Amino acid sequence: AGDPHPHIDTPSEMDLRRITERRGPVVLDLYLAVHHLVLETLPDLRYAVDAVDGQIGYDARQFGYDGWGMAALAPFTKWVTLGFLRGALLNDPDRILEGSGRLVRHVKIRSLEELEARRDGIRRLLGAAASINE
Repeated sequence: AGDPHPHIDTPSEMDLRRITERRGPVVLDLYLAVHHLVLETLPDLRYAVDAVDGQIGYDARQFGYDGWGMAALAPFTKWVTLGFLRGALLNDPDRILEGSGRLVRHVKIRSLEELEARRDGIRRLLGAAASINE
């Protein structure tokens, strides 16, 4: 039997569109916009996408079971979530992180306007997460 969740390393935008198009154009545009923000902020980041559910792992497989890299982007029906695997350790002066897990925190983004309003805070979180995970 094959891998039920095969991954594509460094997927193209066409790969990402194909995998997530069933979520609808609003979520697809938001998903791609957040992905571009991540890569614009941290251009050397390695990433892979789950070819079934569309979740992108950033710096994937760097830390094994302890954390699947530093962050993950997941598309849902009406929003996208940018999760930080060590989010509880991050300084969040903009107070945009949600969640109560031992380590994981996330930013839920529901529109391009919300993404724009949170852009600087998300960039700060990405920089902090990258420095924790070096």
